[in-house]
Amino acid sequence: MSDGFRFSPRANRAAEIPWHTWGAEAFALARSTDRPILLSLSAVWCHWCHVMDETSYSDPEVIAAIARDFVPIRVDNDERPDINARYNMGGWPTTAFLAPDGTILTGATYLPPPAMRQALERIAQYYAEHRDRVESAMMEPQRADGETLPAADIDAGAADFVSERARASYDVQNGGFGDAPKFPQSDLLEFLLDDGLAGRHESLAMLIRTLRAMAGGGTYDRVEGGFFRYSTTADWSVPHFEKMAEDHGALLRILARLLAYENDAALDSALQQSVAYVRTTLFDEERGVFLGSQDADEAYFALGAAERATRERPFVDPTSYTAWSAALAGAFAQIALLAGDGELAAIAAGVLDTLELHVRDSEGLMLRVWRRGEEPRVRGILADQCATIAASLDAYEALGEPRFFERADRLVRATLAAFAPEGAAAADRIAESEDLGRLALRDRPLAENSSLARSLLRIAEIAERPADAERARAILATFASTYRNAGLFAASYARASALAGRVRAKLTIRGNSGATRAWRRAALCLGAPELSVTFESGEEAGPPTATLCVGTLCGEPIAEASALSAAYRALRERALRDAPPNFPAG
Repeated sequence: MSDGFRFSPRANRAAEIPWHTWGAEAFALARSTDRPILLSLSAVWCHWCHVMDETSYSDPEVIAAIARDFVPIRVDNDERPDINARYNMGGWPTTAFLAPDGTILTGATYLPPPAMRQALERIAQYYAEHRDRVESAMMEPQRADGETLPAADIDAGAADFVSERARASYDVQNGGFGDAPKFPQSDLLEFLLDDGLAGRHESLAMLIRTLRAMAGGGTYDRVEGGFFRYSTTADWSVPHFEKMAEDHGALLRILARLLAYENDAALDSALQQSVAYVRTTLFDEERGVFLGSQDADEAYFALGAAERATRERPFVDPTSYTAWSAALAGAFAQIALLAGDGELAAIAAGVLDTLELHVRDSEGLMLRVWRRGEEPRVRGILADQCATIAASLDAYEALGEPRFFERADRLVRATLAAFAPEGAAAADRIAESEDLGRLALRDRPLAENSSLARSLLRIAEIAERPADAERARAILATFASTYRNAGLFAASYARASALAGRVRAKLTIRGNSGATRAWRRAALCLGAPELSVTFESGEEAGPPTATLCVGTLCGEPIAEASALSAAYRALRERALRDAPPNFPAG
């Protein structure tokens, strides 16, 4: 039963536990044997998950108690974020104890052997002695996480709310937000980038200070490049050493967009070195996709370049996770445009083409997990659809290839139909006929819905389709009365809401796609979050031209890409003068 599970790469006995995959068979066994479920949420990159495999799950008494008194289920967090969202106990590993129907009894994170032995004994005893009470709780209806009440409209103050929260938690001395442990908080950083480019200079200053602190501290690998997952200290000096494709997809995109607008030698060096790291370590040339993560080998990453050269490199998860692979492809497309790097552009386009060819299912949705040597699997996760849509739009604007817009448009239709059939905000997963445990609870995640709304707004502008903009506003309005509960984690919502409220701009580039790079680059370097780019192929001789529209005003055709910045400033000033009173100028 332990075949297919992934345990610590070091010596351990965790595979001796009769683990089950999450599914009807395991839940049926728990009911038929009247035993509680032990749910272990782990990740292949997770240091303490490995420690638990090597200690608690290798303890003979623990192994025997689990086999005797529990139905053990092991879930990979990266593969099943929907299960993780409903059962995580505050980190990884999660050690959750469930009733046979999936109701949570209690749980923790890492438990060393003595604590694990005690927990197993007490929970087995409690379940045996209080079965009637547990069964009564199992029968009570549970509130669905993420349920929201629709509001009349978007809260126009979302950007101000998140900006104020960011200022209040900003670490002036060290950069970043809050105290240790300190994570990059990529959604917040990208909000600050948009907010700063729209005119709030303090947001841009906080962003730059934070990125410089990360790139100059221990959370950046100055030997091989790339960012470690987080810092255990407030000053970014002592990292947790795993490197994640998920983090790099966001951080590389943020750095590329910032450096298109602002020169910074230190951040440019970090970007170039990180791109090289991702290409050499997290890119699978054989399949043409990005890989999931590199292990947290503290001893290895403490070495210098010469010493590392003699050591085996830390394990790289050979799995491609669609959301992360797509996000890295979108970032590579933008970096390729800035650098004029044809190889990077080919990688970006190739990854998105591979995902389209091999990972899209028969209903037009993206599967999540593609392990080397296996068929893609895990259907119906919203995050994979949203990331692929956003990355395809980024690639369309950066590379000028119409197929990427066409795919984004198709996928957004399929996503709305499958994840939001009632017309409300999208659920985090597709409902199935037998949703086990807390998967029966409908969760409408704020971050993914905000990403979906942003993509709809972009598509609406590019395709001149007002109905998509209305759908985006309806999604955002769903969370208008509740987003503040998320605090800084409402950054993605604030970013989307700000875009919905801005005077929009659109650049239409005419000419052969191979000759439009200067125009595409000039558009990215404007630093205008409200700008969408679209293309019209032209057979006529001569260089490409472009037309710029801001709001309802359109300027004369522009002959040179170098003139775009001045044309944009002038037209935007006119559009803002003509805008209704109190219309957001950002």
